[in-house]
Amino acid sequence: MPVCTFCKKGYEFPKGTTVVLKSGDVRYYCSSKCRKNSEIGRLSKKVKWIKKSDVVKAERAKYAAAKAKKK
Repeated sequence: MPVCTFCKKGYEFPKGTTVVLKSGDVRYYCSSKCRKNSEIGRLSKKVKWIKKSDVVKAERAKYAAAKAKKK
């Protein structure tokens, strides 16, 4: 399962876009939104929608850890 180069989200292989640069580097993008933001030159640390998804991932992990402790 490839991981998006921009947002670091895993996705299924037939979906998304794979870009091969002239230098031989391979970049995987889960959506055109990620591809376009990367081409513009934006940093993934500063994009609000990625920050929000990181917060949600952290909250889910915290909830799962608390649930695992109860068992």
